[in-house]
Amino acid sequence: MNTTLKPQSANRKTRIITLSLGMFIILAGGGLLAATRFGDEVTGPAVLFLFALCFSVIAAWSRKNQWAIIPAGLFANLGLVTSLEILNLESEVIGLIFMVLVAANFLFFAILSKKNWWAIIPTGFFTSMGLVIVLETKIPHQAYPQIQGLFVWGYYNWVLFLGLAATFGILWLLRKTLPTRWAVYPALGFVAMAALF
Repeated sequence: MNTTLKPQSANRKTRIITLSLGMFIILAGGGLLAATRFGDEVTGPAVLFLFALCFSVIAAWSRKNQWAIIPAGLFANLGLVTSLEILNLESEVIGLIFMVLVAANFLFFAILSKKNWWAIIPTGFFTSMGLVIVLETKIPHQAYPQIQGLFVWGYYNWVLFLGLAATFGILWLLRKTLPTRWAVYPALGFVAMAALF
């Protein structure tokens, strides 16, 4: 059995090992530097931003690595959220910022290629959750319609289900260019759930 590698394969393997070692050194050094220079509470955001940087490098390395945009965005969002928590912002504002940024991350990924159409689903989910957070903070619970002692409706239920229905409705509208004919069924299901709840 011949175990010799082709020059292209050996070159690629060397690049991957070099990139992995470089990322490890950057992460370890950056975390240590952040801890010694700014204190322990900055270590978490620094490491998260460094992970985002490493995945951004992977995404920029080749068009085949577009998948790395998602973890790069998620780590950057988590780094931003933990940084905002250090600044003692209100948790509702931080939650809204996180939801909007994650939705934007998935939307950007969906726009890159038609093959990434599935990323529209988490975009719609996180956008709907962001709207729920806005409603939760702006409308007091006393303003919700209720049946005494039985049931309390929250506007956030309707917003969440209608947002998810709109997400799958958008996918269904794209059925001529994408394989999304099936999306009409979850869209109708979420409309029905919005009507029931």
